[in-house]
Amino acid sequence: MNRTTRILLAVGGVIVLSYPGIAWVTGIVVENRLQHAERQVLAQAPYLTVVSREYHRGVYRSTEIVTYGLQNPALRLVQVSSSSPVPPGFTITVATTIEHGPLPGLRTVALATGDSTVIAPPALQKVLSSVLGSAPILRAHTTIGLFGGASTHLTSPPFSIQLPDGSTVKWGGLTSAVTTTGNGARWSGQLTAPRLALRGANGAIELSGLEYSGSGEKAFGDFYLGNGTFTVEQVDGNSPRSGDYSLQRISVTTTSKANGEFFDMRVDAAMDAAKLAAVQLKNVAYSESLEHLHGPSFASMMQAIRLAQRQAGANKAQYQAGMQDALRQYGVEVLLHDPVLNIRQVSFTMPEGSLLFSAKVSAPGLSRSDLQWPAAIGALQQHAKITADLRIDNGLLQKLLAMGGANHAAQLSSLEQQGYLTAGTSAVTTHVDFSGGKLTLNGHPFPPAAPAN
Repeated sequence: MNRTTRILLAVGGVIVLSYPGIAWVTGIVVENRLQHAERQVLAQAPYLTVVSREYHRGVYRSTEIVTYGLQNPALRLVQVSSSSPVPPGFTITVATTIEHGPLPGLRTVALATGDSTVIAPPALQKVLSSVLGSAPILRAHTTIGLFGGASTHLTSPPFSIQLPDGSTVKWGGLTSAVTTTGNGARWSGQLTAPRLALRGANGAIELSGLEYSGSGEKAFGDFYLGNGTFTVEQVDGNSPRSGDYSLQRISVTTTSKANGEFFDMRVDAAMDAAKLAAVQLKNVAYSESLEHLHGPSFASMMQAIRLAQRQAGANKAQYQAGMQDALRQYGVEVLLHDPVLNIRQVSFTMPEGSLLFSAKVSAPGLSRSDLQWPAAIGALQQHAKITADLRIDNGLLQKLLAMGGANHAAQLSSLEQQGYLTAGTSAVTTHVDFSGGKLTLNGHPFPPAAPAN
């Protein structure tokens, strides 16, 4: 045996003998990192609380069982059946087996890997057991990097069940992947769910082709800015009030970007077609942006709202009061930095024609004294600047007038005669301007001045 071989064997022996100690230390690091990541999630999700936790750390692996409580006062505004297996407040349990690094399970190089299963609320889990057996409703595999960051892959099996109240749920499964950098500074993720169908005594709805992809980066404290796109290929359903309805290819894209202490946030929504009872729409579009938002003030407002929600729990009155306090305290700071609401486009097409609307709203030059109650109402009226443009094809306008009755048609004719509307060969248009407390339509003061005696 030559000298090189002896050295290699000696190094290998040291590594083998010291590996249990390395794995034990790694287990401590992993536990601390998991708890730090959980604190970050809880800070962003005030409706989520830790009910109980069991953590058992071993040399090469650890186990963790955490029960989370989900309680959102906003959900109580929705009428929920008493027999629903998922009420506004419920718990879920996450059980995780963690393999310690640097060679977790001798399968990869990482600080640790974790395999988690999610146990649904007891009532729902009881129903699901008839179709899933002992399989969980959601599985996750997570790899924690040696130098920070993590990646998680989630899967959910398809199933079809009948609930105690006779309603049915058909779920096509789910796949998702989420990646985060060290300390959660950046994230990116994708999600795909082929089908969700609900049918009950009060109607039915089926969504197909659900997809999401997005990314974000911390910009102001724990506030994230980034991009995201959510699409649904088709929504079909019916209800006693609206009858049958069908929506085709819905997409919602969000974009937010910082510029120094300010940021812009934009939402673009579109739908290829919709049929709601006798109404048929095509090329539905909605585009809105909030511009020149003061990042530190906006982030503080959101943090205060989350804190109010956490402190209120299921108390709606306390939650609403906390929301109002947060808006009064930090909403003023946002307004003092001259934000702009830009409704870039609201449009749709019907067989009779199209409608197009856009508007921009701001209130520049406000001072802190302007926003003291009750002077705030008058100050906002004087500082407000609003412009808007509306265009309606003649065919669509006639349909709307027919739905509204002869009185509306007479009012429209009067507005045209006074110059407030421009009647073209194919469409009616108007331009709205509000500035200095005065409103004009097509350049004419509105309402018109009273005739001189």
